[in-house]
Amino acid sequence: MTPLPLPAPQVRALAAAQVRTVKNVIDRIETFHELKGRRHRGTGPRVHAHARPARDRAIVYLLFGTGLRRAEFVGLDLDQLEPADPDRLRQARKARLTGVRGKGRTSRTVFLGRDARQALADYLESERPGDAAASTTPAALFLSAASIAARRPDGCMSPRSINTIVGEIGRLHDAQTSDPDRKLGTLRPHDARHTFAFELSQASGHNRAELERRLGHASDRYLKIYTNPPDDIAADYIEDL
Repeated sequence: MTPLPLPAPQVRALAAAQVRTVKNVIDRIETFHELKGRRHRGTGPRVHAHARPARDRAIVYLLFGTGLRRAEFVGLDLDQLEPADPDRLRQARKARLTGVRGKGRTSRTVFLGRDARQALADYLESERPGDAAASTTPAALFLSAASIAARRPDGCMSPRSINTIVGEIGRLHDAQTSDPDRKLGTLRPHDARHTFAFELSQASGHNRAELERRLGHASDRYLKIYTNPPDDIAADYIEDL
């Protein structure tokens, strides 16, 4: 039987300027969670009980810096991180997540860039210990806030919670951005994966083997779309030609 000629998946990769402004927003994320009002003045920055700004910052940096899928992300355990000590992680030139389980029973090693290492170390040092202490099996790398009544006993986050965090970052980004060309609309975790994949394709000289290893995707149909820039990026290429 001849397979149906399905259209190629649409890629939405952020332009370099958009990535810069997203990172600018997440580097200031704690200010968006600060408690407001007279009674909180003079006591230093205080955030809402459920807020985990360091965790959310690490999540966004890892999504853009690794291309992980949501399901892969929430399935990460602390023992997959090398090194896992915050001080060593900050000083390491190479850090990685081992045994990341992807589609089709694939398993791969994911390397962490400088920004991801620093953001993750901050989270491991400042926020995760308290939430891990309130978990029955505190193995997950990223945990829900212990103050959430409906939290799972093991503290694990859900893929939907990753959607919520990333979507809120996109909303904050657009509220802080006056340039219409940099506005994102709805930001999704897979946008970060596509952005990572396109940048990796460019940096590796469209190395198919490297794309397979780092994305956990061995299908040519999907790998090829990462070597072709989205329309808004392609338009920039020819602007001054």
